Order: sequence, then C-alpha cells, then structure tokens
Amino acid sequence: MSELLDPFQFSTELKKDIAAAGNQSRYAAKIGVAHTTVSAVLHSERNPSPEFLCGAGFDRLVRYRLLRGGIHAPLINGMDFFTEVKKQIREAGSLTTFCARHKLPLGSVSNYLNDSRRASDALVKAVGYARLTRYRRRAVRSAAA
Repeated sequence: MSELLDPFQFSTELKKDIAAAGNQSRYAAKIGVAHTTVSAVLHSERNPSPEFLCGAGFDRLVRYRLLRGGIHAPLINGMDFFTEVKKQIREAGSLTTFCARHKLPLGSVSNYLNDSRRASDALVKAVGYARLTRYRRRAVRSAAA
C-alpha cells in the first residue's frame, strides 16, 4: 500500500493493526511504546511521534492543496510548494513587496526560504494553499529466497 492516508484512514489502519496484535497493550509492546501512547494516538489526543510511526511502519508526509481547487485539487509536496512560494515572490517583484502585501514578517519568510524554518500557517494561506498531514504505510521488504 503506497497510497496516502488521511488521518481518519490512518486511524482505521491502526485499528486493524491493533486487532491483529490482539489488543492495545500487545501492539504497544510490539512497536516499542507505552500502551497509553497507543490509546492517545488512536483517539486523536496526540499526534504520533516519529518513534511511534517508525515502530508502526508508517511515514508522516506533509502535502499542500490549493484552496480554490476544493477537495479534488491535487496534493503537492513540499518542494513544489516551495517553488510556488518563490514564483509568487517573483510575481510580486521582491520578497519585501510580497511580505508587505500579505502582512507577513520578512524574517519568517526569509527563514523559510533559507530552510531554517517551516512555512508558517500565515504563509501557507497567503500563497493560497492548505497544509495537510498524510500517512503512508512503509513497504515491507521480503527476504530474497
């Protein structure tokens, strides 16, 4: 399964994995986390940590969707989003003009462009996108016979 899962689909897959293990405690022991952590993630009380995701065999991926495209607009990855930000800055004429137009802190956007910080929610919105979290089950490699 290499398809991207939204948080609800991720929860459904997690429930299947827990059922296959027998219960939450066994599943927690299998992936190396506390059973309370499994419960909290399952009930959306906390986001799964990188350690949780590694043990469970999932990756978390950030994707972006054009707001005016609705739910059927394609998802783009971080590099494509970065390219879109750079394009809109060029169209504005300069970083300073772009930031002034969207009332964004120059330092924040500059840090994003220099890979020193992730895109702020305000920047994502100013560019006309929404940030979405998706999950993907890692491919299981079989041993060569």
